[in-house]
Amino acid sequence: MNRPLLRLALAGLRAHAVRLLLTAAAVVVGVSFLAGTLVYGDTARAAFYDDLARSARNVDVVVEPRPTEMIETGTVDRVRAVEGVAAVDGRTTAWLGMLDRDGRLLMNSSHIGYALSLPTVDALAPYDVTAGRLPAAAGEVAVEQGTLDRARYAVGDVITVVDRAGEPHPLTVVGALDLGVNRLYGGSSVLALTTADLTGLTTTQRYSQVVVTARPGTDPAVLRDRIAAAVDPNYDVITGDRLRDRLARDAAKYVDGFLAVLIGFGLVSLTVSGFVIYNTFAILAAQRTRELALLRCVGATRRQVAGSVLLEALLLGVVASVGGLVASLLVGYGLIWGRELVATDIPLHAPVVRWPTVAVALGFGTFVAVASALVPALGAGRVSPLTALRDSTLAEKPAGRGRTVRVVVAAALAGTGLLAGAAGLTMAFAGLPLVLGGGMLVFLGTVVAAPLLVPAAVRAVGWLPARIFGSVPGLAVAGARRNPRRAAATTMALMIGVALMSMFSVLLATAREQTGRELEENFPVEFVLRNARVDGAPDARRGPLPPELAGVLAARPEFATVAEVRLRHELLDDRLRVWSVPTEQLRGPIVPEVVDGDIAGLRPGTVAVSRRLADARALAVGDPVPLGTLGTLTVVAVYDDAPTEGAALVAAEQFDSVYGPSQPDELLVDLAPGVTTAVGRQAIDAVLRDHPVVQVSSQADQTDRLTASLDELLGIFAALLGMSVLIALFGIGNTLSLSVFERARESATMRALGMSRRQLRAVLLTEAALVAAVGALAGVLLGVTVGWAAATGLISAYGHGLPVVPVGQLGLFVALAAGAGVLAALLPARRAARAPIVTAMADHG
Repeated sequence: MNRPLLRLALAGLRAHAVRLLLTAAAVVVGVSFLAGTLVYGDTARAAFYDDLARSARNVDVVVEPRPTEMIETGTVDRVRAVEGVAAVDGRTTAWLGMLDRDGRLLMNSSHIGYALSLPTVDALAPYDVTAGRLPAAAGEVAVEQGTLDRARYAVGDVITVVDRAGEPHPLTVVGALDLGVNRLYGGSSVLALTTADLTGLTTTQRYSQVVVTARPGTDPAVLRDRIAAAVDPNYDVITGDRLRDRLARDAAKYVDGFLAVLIGFGLVSLTVSGFVIYNTFAILAAQRTRELALLRCVGATRRQVAGSVLLEALLLGVVASVGGLVASLLVGYGLIWGRELVATDIPLHAPVVRWPTVAVALGFGTFVAVASALVPALGAGRVSPLTALRDSTLAEKPAGRGRTVRVVVAAALAGTGLLAGAAGLTMAFAGLPLVLGGGMLVFLGTVVAAPLLVPAAVRAVGWLPARIFGSVPGLAVAGARRNPRRAAATTMALMIGVALMSMFSVLLATAREQTGRELEENFPVEFVLRNARVDGAPDARRGPLPPELAGVLAARPEFATVAEVRLRHELLDDRLRVWSVPTEQLRGPIVPEVVDGDIAGLRPGTVAVSRRLADARALAVGDPVPLGTLGTLTVVAVYDDAPTEGAALVAAEQFDSVYGPSQPDELLVDLAPGVTTAVGRQAIDAVLRDHPVVQVSSQADQTDRLTASLDELLGIFAALLGMSVLIALFGIGNTLSLSVFERARESATMRALGMSRRQLRAVLLTEAALVAAVGALAGVLLGVTVGWAAATGLISAYGHGLPVVPVGQLGLFVALAAGAGVLAALLPARRAARAPIVTAMADHG
């Protein structure tokens, strides 16, 4: 490396250390976020792998059945006889429901919970006992600690479980278990029982898994082959290492998915950092025009001048990237500590930093710094030596030819993006990538045209304040328009984050409104009652509801409608669900939304079919349709939304004649006028105390869960995109700080002509607020446009109506951005106002 060039770059960094500080901070934030996500992912994976010691410790070989099957009990003896086996244990896992203190069945999605066998070999136990002991006699149970916490029980209490027939059985809790990380059980109740209780309650006698410990000196791979030759060839035999790897991958799947999202936001942050770096070096190069020209006068070549600027950026990028790498440890571990917000069940673990993380942090940070400084460096190299002999203005406007080229390129990008987005809209969900890609092209076109658009936008935004408040906003508008490229780079940095936040806000608000509408249409009644599956078979019928339940609920004044729904499945080309409701109950909210025909024509020999079934089989009103046991029926109506999942609605008389009289499989319950959801739920809970297996689905519960989930997503996205907004605010502060230095003489002149310090501060703060407001407004406009287009595509595929624009949220984004811009400018404005007039004019005279 040319040593004079290196000394020149180091001197430049020392001379402008304070001005480069915020630029370095922007790189540090961007790199720390990107590298921190990698630290988070590596640490989470290591935590999962280490925590799997409970379920896979001391396991060298595993025998597993095919899905939905079990291992015969004699397999354990055959494995024990294989040479090299030190210990073997058969593990049983079966479905078993547990009630909480209110008598409700603990449910996780469709899972009622699990019962586990006790280990016959202590070293092969799949769990740890954290309190009490394991069951030793009938009627005793050990319960997973999370289950105890959710159900509000403790060691020594008596709990109630329900067997496959739905009958309750009391058990005494004698111990608490820690299963570590096991995604199979995550969120469900887990109990450990004696063999007698496990068999009696679940009727399960075979094994779900057989685990083996090898004798010292025996290769697990060799032992695996021996065991595979000794057991049923339908069983899978794998090594313990492979089991641990598989469990770790399964446990970390959602970590990998969220990690991809985090990396995407990290790249957005670094892109914003690039705008900040470009702006900083462009301003510094302009401010150092005379200095660079003097270097040309004493013999420096264009390449050396440009190289010195690039070398400054390289050194800045390396130093800032190292700082970002150090800060990434805090970011990554902070994500682990805040795992309840981004995922669940991630154990705590010491931060893990692998060499790819170091390479990514240093490489990306340095690359962004050098690439962003490339254009300013080339511009610095083109400085003429004669420039040292005359004053040069720092303000610039696009030349006529450059302006034309810029307009053409911007129009081409934006036009292509709009065409791609329009094409994507015609393809519904499949066209979503085209819509988003088109939005990206429109954004690039906006970036190219920004130096032409931003000055006009600043003038438009500042017009009303200038009319109302006089000269201060007018001077602020003039200052912001002084250098179009600089103002454009500053606003674009802020625009990226705000645009993404606006797009997600539109998409999530639309999703909330659409799903709420779908819930109302598909869930017109307030409550649906059905039995939980307690036999563990995913495809099994839930079984009929208690015969007296419908009458008891119908007699209560809180309910206006109690409809009895009976269901059966017909296996034709696929699994088809047939449903029926007594004729006198097929009214009000129970009637499906008919799109063709008339439901009043339903009688024996006819059928009403769902729109999905009609589309799949090209059915219309009047067409015959074969329905298996039901025979061939005539379509009298096609419906869209219905209060229950069913593809074919038949008359109650025909249902009885084919399938025989039976108790209802579901009850649809609607509230009486004036009765609140809470009061109705209390009434249902009071009735169901004697029927713990009956589960209640509520429209209000689903709406609340949906709203909470979407609000959480919006909060996460806002927090992540807040990183890019924070970096953009660094850019605003940095740009204004350098601009204040550049205009010190101008500011001093205005002070000499009578402007007070307060007025000067107000001008600079207003300028920052205008730049931030323009960036935020541009981001909102772009984000709403892309979000609207994407939401339209989703609606055309899954719903109806129009996208929702959350005006309040978007207005809040703009207000917060403008306020944050003012905060970022406080220190530069304060320094400018406190500068002595004579000194400032002398320094720049």
